Amino acid sequence: MPSWMKRKGNGMKKRILSGLVATALTVGTGYALPVSAAEATDEAVQSYKTDDIVVTASRSETTISDVPADVTLISGEQIERGNYKSVSDALKGANVNVVQKGFAAYPVINGDSRVLVMVDGKKVNWDHLVVSGDTNAVNVDQVAIGDVERIEIVRGPNSSLYGERAVSGVINIITKRPTAGKPTGSVNMQLGSWGEKRASVNASGGDGKNSIKVGVSHERRKDFQYKNAYGEKRTFENSDIRHTEYNVGFDRILGNDRLRLEFSRHEADDGYGVHLSNPRTGASQYQGRTNSADTSYGATYMFGSEKEGEGTFLRFYRNESTTDGGFNSQYDHNLRRNAFEGQKLWMLGNKNMLIGGFLWSQEKIHEMSGYVPMDASAVTKALFLEDDWQLGRGFSLKLGSRLEHHSDFGTDVTSHISLNKKFDRKTHAYVSFGQAVNNPSLKMRYANTPFWIGNPDLKQERSHTFTIGADSQVTRKWNVSGSLYWSKVKNALNWVLASPRGYYQNVDTEDRRGLELSTRYRADDRWTIRAAYSYAHIDSTDAAKGYLSTNTRPNGYNLGISYTQGKWDADLDLNYVTGRSTERFTDARYLTLDLGVNYHVTKDFKVYLKGMNLTDESYESIGVTPSIWTPMGAYAMPSRHFILGGTYNF
Repeated sequence: MPSWMKRKGNGMKKRILSGLVATALTVGTGYALPVSAAEATDEAVQSYKTDDIVVTASRSETTISDVPADVTLISGEQIERGNYKSVSDALKGANVNVVQKGFAAYPVINGDSRVLVMVDGKKVNWDHLVVSGDTNAVNVDQVAIGDVERIEIVRGPNSSLYGERAVSGVINIITKRPTAGKPTGSVNMQLGSWGEKRASVNASGGDGKNSIKVGVSHERRKDFQYKNAYGEKRTFENSDIRHTEYNVGFDRILGNDRLRLEFSRHEADDGYGVHLSNPRTGASQYQGRTNSADTSYGATYMFGSEKEGEGTFLRFYRNESTTDGGFNSQYDHNLRRNAFEGQKLWMLGNKNMLIGGFLWSQEKIHEMSGYVPMDASAVTKALFLEDDWQLGRGFSLKLGSRLEHHSDFGTDVTSHISLNKKFDRKTHAYVSFGQAVNNPSLKMRYANTPFWIGNPDLKQERSHTFTIGADSQVTRKWNVSGSLYWSKVKNALNWVLASPRGYYQNVDTEDRRGLELSTRYRADDRWTIRAAYSYAHIDSTDAAKGYLSTNTRPNGYNLGISYTQGKWDADLDLNYVTGRSTERFTDARYLTLDLGVNYHVTKDFKVYLKGMNLTDESYESIGVTPSIWTPMGAYAMPSRHFILGGTYNF
């Protein structure tokens, strides 16, 4: 395979921020002179490389330098060092905006929640009860962090490859694969604030032909505490959680091919503390409990995978989500998705790669609210084709198109074109234009609950985005990247709070533009510094500025410092957000600081202590238009808290 294919206390906040920035500058300048010595260190200390392999951007193994898009890779090493409690924590550590509503967490890319989330290349977007009011979103924390190998984030529209909902970006959560040989795995145990208990076990093994992995994790936590806008510490009533995850994977090698079987299940028993009716006292809006289960299973047959990679396959999978309880009333929800898909990779000479494929999927929803049933279904059929041309002199051109038919909305064509220029193995620049389509979900159109009524007249969202960016491995230790984007969404789906029941409507247009900047510097074998800045601006024809028009992070600053010395290592993550509307948020800015320290007792055993929100900030990750149902400050985030844990690898 060619190489190109492997392709307020503000004073305190300011003092903390200034001190950390000063520290970063001191570290950077203090170790800038002996660069030659640092260059001589082992390759293992390298924290970022443009020749890292990703699969999400082109549905095949491709180096980052060959991807004409803004790509972020969260490696297994970063997940291990960060001791993240969840996928959402890992995303926030990589400067990805994450909105939390109670026990649900969903990502926002380029100021937009229309993000396609996948697990091992399979869609997991759910029309989920817990994120009502932004049903474009998916709860990424349904996947146990202990089962995650890496996370790939591709900003920009990808509907030509992945279909609907890939409007502002794609996040692919890639889980650990079964491995051959003697059994290996890990055991993790953790205690934390508010009675938090967490434990997980993952194991894998097999012979030369067959391998299997199993994993189980469980966590529980009592009601968490927060600081309200008056600086008072309060308990968020009815916010306790109990979660259990199971996963099983089996691989069998059949000559040059591979058969993969997968099963996962996430069970949750949660207090329905989605938002507060009175942030001053901690009173929760809903007092019921919610029991939910998300189950996924499937089979994938990969042709020639042992010699040519996993670019050609056939796959069937089924996702099912069930929920009961909540809303202070009887409520039952069931959503099923069956999908059959396949793709084929062709090499047409050594300068042209073609990828084509198909999809058939069916969604069915059943809801029972009180004694009122709701049943609906939809079928999607699609064909896609992408051509990757190497033009010479470092230029490459990608052309992609997707023909998709929805049983309710008819046939659509979405296309993508991008031009990439590699100046050398370490630097590339790109420009791209892409279209995207997002269909209103079944729940948006047909819901019939005490607080939500469907709108069957909703139209499709259509968008187009223009992006320009560059990525450079300036030296072996220093990487910089940046991108600019402009996006327009027509018929944007907007949640309307109304009495007695809310509903969705279409907004004529939403205009979005923004900037992403990041840098990473490996000073020596002890210190690594990373910094990032994101800017997002949203204009909408919606005079009321509803949920989807809310700019949750107009300006986002991220600073990370990693330190390793002997058996000790530490990671610091600082996030500073400014420019938020005080009409929708209790404060225009907030600053959070997370710090984790690891001590490696042996090569295979470590203990760790991590503190979150050490600034003890009062803030929300989502803003609202204050009302009698949802007052300002209703989505309060946890105050300062700690976890103590240990991990044993065998």
